[in-house]
Amino acid sequence: MYLPAYFRMDDHTEQLRFMRENPFATLITAPDGVPYATHLPILIQPENDRLYLRSHLARANKQWQHFGHEHAGNREVLVIFQGPHALIRSTWYDSSPTVPTWNYTAIHAYGLPRIVEGDKTHDIAYGLVKEFVPDMAPIPQEYEQRRFKAIVTFEIEVTRLEGKYKLSQNRNAQDQANVREYLSRSERQEERQTAEYMARLSNAPRD
Repeated sequence: MYLPAYFRMDDHTEQLRFMRENPFATLITAPDGVPYATHLPILIQPENDRLYLRSHLARANKQWQHFGHEHAGNREVLVIFQGPHALIRSTWYDSSPTVPTWNYTAIHAYGLPRIVEGDKTHDIAYGLVKEFVPDMAPIPQEYEQRRFKAIVTFEIEVTRLEGKYKLSQNRNAQDQANVREYLSRSERQEERQTAEYMARLSNAPRD
């Protein structure tokens, strides 16, 4: 993605925190140059200095077949984690002339996917349950087996992360303060969350 230096988020700890706060992501593949996307929850699991993203697709969803596409080779896939965003009105700035813009946060994770089976299928499926629905009631074994037959579990070994926090860093301190103030008083939760990310960024330690 387009990534000006002042919007880059390279802190790995913050990247992981962001992904865990926004785990409903978009998985994008492009076999033969044709984009295909699925929206799904993701487990973010660091292991031995590596980072894995794990989830499952419906077996009826043809995207899992892209992982072993005959022309894919070691082609990376892209997973987009989207955070809060908000329209920033030019009237909020003290400085002028200005134009409206959009503040937003996102992490792009690139990696190599592979289908996993056997015990790993159980681990991933119930890992998602434990992460997102820990109070789910037990299900009958026969029903569980049918559900497992209807999904394909996979993991992506992350090869690189690109983080973008476009949060008015290119504006002066007063303009940034104005934006945070307007967003923090918004009736929209997403705009208040954008203000929280701005505050977090402004309070981060500097080198």
